[in-house]
Amino acid sequence: MPLYTVSYKTPLSEDQRDALAAAITKTHSTLFTTPTLFVNVHFEDVTTGHESKRYVAGKRKTSNNIVAQVRPGPSRPRSSYDELCNAINDEWNRIVPEEKLDAVFVMSSIVAGWEQGLSLPEAGKDKEWIKENMKEFERRADAGDEAMMDMVEEIKKRKLN
Repeated sequence: MPLYTVSYKTPLSEDQRDALAAAITKTHSTLFTTPTLFVNVHFEDVTTGHESKRYVAGKRKTSNNIVAQVRPGPSRPRSSYDELCNAINDEWNRIVPEEKLDAVFVMSSIVAGWEQGLSLPEAGKDKEWIKENMKEFERRADAGDEAMMDMVEEIKKRKLN
C-alpha cells in the first residue's frame, strides 16, 4: 500500500538493500496495520555514473534519501509519521553506518490504488478491509499462492482480522 523509494549515492550491497527493505517493511507494518505483503520498497541508484535529477537550493545534488508515498487519514497523526522517519533513519544508520541518510520525506499521495487484484483500503481501515477480503486471501492461499499463504499467517499472528 505504501511505496518507498530509496535513492542512494552510497553504493549499497545486495545484503544492505535486502536489510533496508526488510527494516522499512517491518517499521511501516508495525506502526500501522498494513500487512507486509503490501509494503513496497524500490531502490534508485544515483551513484557515480548515474544521472542525478535531484536539486537542492537550485544545485544538482546526489544524496541518500527515502521518499514514502502513503495513504493519508485521520487515524494517522503527524507524530506517527515523525516516528516512522526517525525509525527509518535509525535503521539506515544501523545498516549503512559509513554514510548518513540525508532525508526522509513522507508524502500523503496515495488516494487510491490497486494491488494484488484488490482495491486498497482508506488509511486506518485496514482491519475492516482485511475482514472483508479474508475469504479471498484464504482462497488464494489454499490454491497455492505463497504470498497469500504468508499474509494469511501474518494476519492471524498479528491478530489483524
